[in-house]
Amino acid sequence: MTHPRAYPQGPNSQETPPVSQLISWIEQQTDPVYVEMRRKAKEDIDSRRGGNWLGKPTRFILGLVIAKAGEFYGRALVSETLEGHSQLTANLVSVSSLFNFFTNYPLLFFAFKDLGGLAWMMALATNALIMKFTNGTATAVSARRHSNRAWSQAGIAGMLLMSTLQSVVAGVGTELLLNQSGIGLFKAEELIREQSLKVEALKKLDNPQYLEVQNLCQAGEKELNGMNRSNPRWDSLFVQLYGPWSQRNRNWSTVPLENLPTCRQADRLRQESYRAYETAKAHWEKLAIARNKLGNDVVFLKQEMPLVYQQHFTEDGNMRSGTEAARIAILSSWVKISTGDVGGWGFPLFFLLLSLITSGAACYITIAHTHRYDTQLSFNEAIATQRDRWLESRRQELVALHAKQNKDMSPRRGLKLRSCTIVKKPATPPGVKTPG
Repeated sequence: MTHPRAYPQGPNSQETPPVSQLISWIEQQTDPVYVEMRRKAKEDIDSRRGGNWLGKPTRFILGLVIAKAGEFYGRALVSETLEGHSQLTANLVSVSSLFNFFTNYPLLFFAFKDLGGLAWMMALATNALIMKFTNGTATAVSARRHSNRAWSQAGIAGMLLMSTLQSVVAGVGTELLLNQSGIGLFKAEELIREQSLKVEALKKLDNPQYLEVQNLCQAGEKELNGMNRSNPRWDSLFVQLYGPWSQRNRNWSTVPLENLPTCRQADRLRQESYRAYETAKAHWEKLAIARNKLGNDVVFLKQEMPLVYQQHFTEDGNMRSGTEAARIAILSSWVKISTGDVGGWGFPLFFLLLSLITSGAACYITIAHTHRYDTQLSFNEAIATQRDRWLESRRQELVALHAKQNKDMSPRRGLKLRSCTIVKKPATPPGVKTPG
């Protein structure tokens, strides 16, 4: 048997012992102490992997969504208390992440709803990656050392920001899931407000044709006012702008627009625009009376403005666009928060606060866990090196002890064992002496 080389044990020695050889040697021992050591090591590995009873796909999925306790402490010096508290920390992080997973899912699903059958897959995948990021930042916070303090601080910032964002989305997602009718009413009210603004916009004389004719009229009037009446061009310019002087009192309403003088074209276009506004305003006022009678903006759109309704709503009153529904849910939530309408938000506010509490507790405990003295010792490389050297020295002592025991039990040097044939002698009669 070839034993591993012994490493110097002097106080100034900095050479790292061969841990891999030590592990191989322990695996070959039959002593109950080493059997128990191997059993505990196997249980620890199984707990980090999720157990051998789980298949690889299941372990992969759980690895995305479940925080592993073994990643919240190092391997240098680990007590049972640290293992238990690390498991508790991992459980809190996992519970917080899973709660945010379910409350964030509605918003993500509606955001991808326009993709059809891929919507739920995209929502699940996105949510799982967000959970993996959250759990990863928690692990980065726990793995705090002097050499990677900035890395740990970045993990803290990422964990706090992501947890805050997920808590806000939890409230919006709950609003989107439980208040579809309210979101539909909010959208209907928005559409009605847009239609009202369109009616009011008719008062604005921004028709390109009108603006062009009006500019020509104003330029001609300016030139005419600055011109002497005796100027030969005065009469022709007046006719161009208003028509012949003899027809200045004529009723021009029956003359086609293209045959009118410039300024009279501007007057006609202005009057037509005003009449269109008055007609639209009168019609809208009648619709407003019908709206007040119905008391439901979605039903109002369906009955009085079917084209607008069909463009944005399905037959059962739900919004066609998932992305638009998500936008309305965010906008509705913001309006209720900014106006202090706590009662109007109700259940979504409860889930937002619940998410803030669970996420805040998980963040605080994770940060407190990483500042524990025993957690920092578990990542101490100097202690790990000292432990490995101590284990190596114990191994060398055991190897030397076993070698000495084997030497003491072997035949003395210089003697050789020879093979011999044993012959069965006949029984000696009684009273007969056997020759010496």
